[in-house]
Amino acid sequence: MVNIYDTANQMEQDLKQTQQYQELKAAYEALKADGKAYACFKELQDLQGQLQQKQMQGNITEEDFKELQEAGAKAKDFETLQTLMLKEQALSMLMDEVSKIIFQPVQELYQD
Repeated sequence: MVNIYDTANQMEQDLKQTQQYQELKAAYEALKADGKAYACFKELQDLQGQLQQKQMQGNITEEDFKELQEAGAKAKDFETLQTLMLKEQALSMLMDEVSKIIFQPVQELYQD
């Protein structure tokens, strides 16, 4: 029988070798070198985390969304942050494609 965890661990290593990951890594390093952009990035991350927690608790307010939108608007001022977001999207597309491949047997199982 196959040890799927070995395959998953190999996929982790392979992912690090992809162009998408390497470009994301370079974009993140460039972002960290830009102090103001990195501070904006951290603020966005914090706000997103807070919003997720509030969403799970059912406590989201219009003010919460407004605050996140304002932070997102500030992020547009930083080229390094915009580049990071584009590279995240490219990696996300790759991961979506890989996910479809992985779940193909399950989809086939349920097709009549």
